[in-house]
Amino acid sequence: MDGSYTISGRGFGHGIGMSQYGAHGAGLAGLTHGQILSYYYPGTRLDTLTFGPIRVGITVDDDGVTRVAHRSGLRVGNAATSTTTYALPSGRAQWRVTATGTSSRSCTLQGRVDGVWSTTWPAGLTRACPLTFSSPTEGTVDLFLPDGSRRIYRGALTAVHTGTSTLQTVNRLPMQSYLRSVVASEMPASFHAAALRSQAVSARTYAARGVGGTAIYDTCDTVACQVYRGRGVRTSGGGITSYEHPNTDAAVGATAGQVLSYPFGTGRALATTMFSSSSGGHTAPGSAAHPYLRAHPDAYDGVAGNARHTWTAELPVSTLESTFGISWVERVQVLQRDGFGAFGGRVVRARIEGYTSAGRYTYRDVTGPDLRFARPYPTHRNGLSSHYFTFVAEPTVRPATRIAGADRYATSAAVARAWPVGVSTAYIASGRDFPDALTAAARSGVRDAPLLITDPASLSSSTAQALARLQPGRIVVVGGSAAVSDTVVSQLAAYSSSGEVQRLGGADRYHVAATVAAHYPPDVPRVYLASGQDYPDALSGAALAARQGAPLLLTRPTSLPPVVAEQLRRLSPGQVIVLGGDAAVSGATARAAGSFSDTGGFTRVSGADRYATAQSVAQLYPAGTSRAYVTSGTAYPDALVAAARAGRQDAPLLLTRETTVPGRTAAALDRLTLSAIYVVGGSAVVSDRVLAELGLSLE
Repeated sequence: MDGSYTISGRGFGHGIGMSQYGAHGAGLAGLTHGQILSYYYPGTRLDTLTFGPIRVGITVDDDGVTRVAHRSGLRVGNAATSTTTYALPSGRAQWRVTATGTSSRSCTLQGRVDGVWSTTWPAGLTRACPLTFSSPTEGTVDLFLPDGSRRIYRGALTAVHTGTSTLQTVNRLPMQSYLRSVVASEMPASFHAAALRSQAVSARTYAARGVGGTAIYDTCDTVACQVYRGRGVRTSGGGITSYEHPNTDAAVGATAGQVLSYPFGTGRALATTMFSSSSGGHTAPGSAAHPYLRAHPDAYDGVAGNARHTWTAELPVSTLESTFGISWVERVQVLQRDGFGAFGGRVVRARIEGYTSAGRYTYRDVTGPDLRFARPYPTHRNGLSSHYFTFVAEPTVRPATRIAGADRYATSAAVARAWPVGVSTAYIASGRDFPDALTAAARSGVRDAPLLITDPASLSSSTAQALARLQPGRIVVVGGSAAVSDTVVSQLAAYSSSGEVQRLGGADRYHVAATVAAHYPPDVPRVYLASGQDYPDALSGAALAARQGAPLLLTRPTSLPPVVAEQLRRLSPGQVIVLGGDAAVSGATARAAGSFSDTGGFTRVSGADRYATAQSVAQLYPAGTSRAYVTSGTAYPDALVAAARAGRQDAPLLLTRETTVPGRTAAALDRLTLSAIYVVGGSAVVSDRVLAELGLSLE
């Protein structure tokens, strides 16, 4: 079966305990925060307790190293609770703690001067982890995250040895300081004051219940615990982009120490105060061990502004197939619901039926949350935001538009139909290899020119027909005589209205790219750099370069060819953008290229694979982009000419597998506001099923 199931659903999240939108609605209706908490956690009692500091595992700092910025007053000590600390000497821009083995004594404290790290131990400091950074004068520490950003944390940051060479960064701070970030992260600061106070109490109770849960930290910083982002982000100018807000700060202060408790069979203890964004009009039941988390109608969740109180979604059949390992899905049956609310309640169990690749019947029994997370909102704009839903329509097909011909040359001719008769320039490159066509695709954006490919030895008939229609003023051949023969060049003269055919060649692919780049003026805003050994990373970048009128240069993965370095020196770009990861263009090669930029550095645009890299490039396009191109990630000829056309139409170029749309590609498309998707290539490289699935991203 092709297409997508249409789904009608309610709520956002698991629905257990307090609805955050419901708390807002209840506050608008006049309820106090105590009344709101009693409504969502019936049987609990509001108590006031005193709390010490809380330890938060900073899991977003996941590179195994704790690295902080040097600031006036920064000190270091061992145990996080120790009052003995040591001043860190000035002259270092950064400090870091690393470990080399399974012993805490393998930890090393290093300072950085002019880009060079050196070991520095203040006299008296024990040379072992834990090592704690603090600033009594500022009360905060700036932590470098793996992406290079600087996150500001209140309290102290400790590098904790975990028994391996990978360290864990832990933030120790007062409970109230922790909640200032959590409440602002978990609930919009514009919500009613009573709702914000309810959130503060729920968050405090939830965190306090976890204290002592692990030897390393009490709670984490993600949705698996509660979202905690620290004080804010340090800007390039030294200021702060705050993650706290006066409204939520006031709620935390007004409820200082307040928690919810419940009389369990073993005695009164802190309640597990679960919450989610929206109940959809009916809360969900918790476990029998928590009777205060019982299901009941929610009269306040439908407040104005709650876009997820009710919603519709699309669940592609292909997503079910790839997620649950069924080659051909035929039917989805809901086997059990929880019995509370509309549709008979939330989906508890479902069965996905279909066939194996050998044609044998098979099925998978899954949970409602399994179905939700197969295509979740907001990762997908038309995804599922809860397991409180029902199927309302069988799959329907809304295909994207295919641009293809009988072979690679006919496909390039079909792509070239986007250009009118009388273009000033047409580019020609070999259809048997990729490097020359990549740089030609980028250059085509400067001249608003089509890119056509040809057989190296003879002018392909489809290419000749396309040129006869276009009637270009001149023709530019990109590549040497081994790529496009002199015979073809002589044949091309008949298709140029001026008779002019120019060859941009060179001794190899790097020289050809440099020759093309030589036609750009010095001081260009940016230059794109990609591996000349493979094509996927450069494809999407070529489309972006064409859009921006920027040159695309090729390099060897581990060394910058001299001819490329020479051209970078001449271009003197404002920035160098490297396409692909370290395996495609090594750090040393990227740094060598970046040294020619105004900043002296480079920006890497990459992902875990070719599909993720294309997604990263697509992130550079505005969300309001209305068109996108998709082509095969494993067959380059169609993709090369697609890059030129995508550049002309200010559209990103994304990659797909033959029979399934990669998750990264789907997510990139869902971020845009698309009215048209063009698939370049025939069904042998991009199947009709993929064409139908891509259509789901259309508005």
